[in-house]
Formats: sequence, C-alpha cells, structure tokens
Amino acid sequence: MRILVINPNTTQAMTDEIGKVAKAAAAPGTEIECVSPEAGPRSIEGFTDEVLASYHTVDLVGRSNGSYDGYVIACYGDPALAACREMTNVPVVGIAEASFHMASLVAHKWSIVTVLPRVKPLLEELVARNGMEPKCASIRCTPLTVLEIEADIERTKRMMLDEARSAIEDDGAEAILLGCAGLGPIDKTMQEALGVPVLDGTACAVKLVEGLNQYGITTAKVAAYLPPEPKELVACPVSLADVYERDRATVGA
Repeated sequence: MRILVINPNTTQAMTDEIGKVAKAAAAPGTEIECVSPEAGPRSIEGFTDEVLASYHTVDLVGRSNGSYDGYVIACYGDPALAACREMTNVPVVGIAEASFHMASLVAHKWSIVTVLPRVKPLLEELVARNGMEPKCASIRCTPLTVLEIEADIERTKRMMLDEARSAIEDDGAEAILLGCAGLGPIDKTMQEALGVPVLDGTACAVKLVEGLNQYGITTAKVAAYLPPEPKELVACPVSLADVYERDRATVGA
C-alpha cells in the first residue's frame, strides 16, 4: 500500500517531521511518501493561507493520481479536502477529521489544543462542518505560531500541557487533540503527562487510510465527490486541466 502524505505548507523541515510521524504510525508494508507543494505559504494560520495552500494541494493530488492507494492532507484545517476527493477514487483523509472521529470512539468529550488564537474561528467552522459540536468541549490556543513549534520544543510542550490541563479540568475534556500537524512528535509525551488519550491527526489519518484500503472502500462518486464538470481552465496547471478534460468514468482509475 502506498500513501501520499501532503503537508500543504512549504516548510520542508515540517514536512520532514510529519513524514517521520506518518511512517511511525504506518503498518509494516505501508509505504509512506511525504511531500509539500512547490509554491504557497510557509505556514497556514488563517483563511487566506488556507486558500493559497489549497490550490497547490489539489494540483499535487491531480499530478499524482493513480500512483497511490490513499492520501493524507496533513494540515489541521483540512484544506482542499473535498476538492481532493473529487480528483481521485482512492481515500483522501484530513488529519483534523481523522482525529475528531478517532477521539469520539474513546472519549465522550474532547478538546483541541492548537497554536495562535487567530486559528480558532477556522477550527470552529471545521468542527461545525464535521457535525462535531456535541463532542467538542473546547478549542484552546497557545501564543505559538506554526513555525515556532519546533524552535523550542520544550517551551511548546509546556504551553500545550498548560492548555490541555485547563481543557480537562475546566472544560470537561476527556481527550486532547493536537491542533497542528507540527505537534505530532509530542503526542505520547503529553499523553503520559496528562493521563488521557492525546491524538495526533497525522497518525490517525494514516491508520484510517490503511483501514479503508484494506476494507476495500473507495471514495463515493455519486454526488458530492464527482469529478469536476468538464470546462476550460485558464492559466491553471496542466494536471488540473487534464482532470477537467478527462472522461468522468476514468478519473482515479
């Protein structure tokens, strides 16, 4: 089984760390490749960043379609997730939705602990879009930017643990979701310190793609995730133009 893990931002150091986390989560025999777009923002911390990153993420899926058994979108905003599902038949899983569903199997309520406060509205919309408001106890933020996570990992752990403890003690959280792909390496450290499940979305998404593939489940092509309607694209990547021109019956074959 081959899974392409896409870090939608363009910071190679983060892509490398996400790749390590994904490979550690993968079962024997699963081949993981982790990539990032050639263009786009260095980090994704708002709606504009997400739109710019989404365009290039869709292009990556379009270019690689047919080469992988599944895809992971490794940014906690799940950018371009629905669009990527239009591009291929194989499973495409976002790390936020993966952590939402896995946490809901082991905890009545969970909280997201994430980076700087400006991402909170984005995550609130994501929780609502996934129908998870009843399960989400809170979304707690630290002062950290995405690119500061790895700059001082001990400081990152302290800030994350402080907010996680408040989520458990004050908000009723029974599990903690790490609200950024760059936080994956600290999941087990936090779980040991907190005594509750701590879920990294990248690891969750890898396991779900493996499970869907092994169960023989592909992306539905009935309504929402049909391939794009054929039309002319102006000044867009060739990979996207190819998908728009391709016969619907052959997309993802």
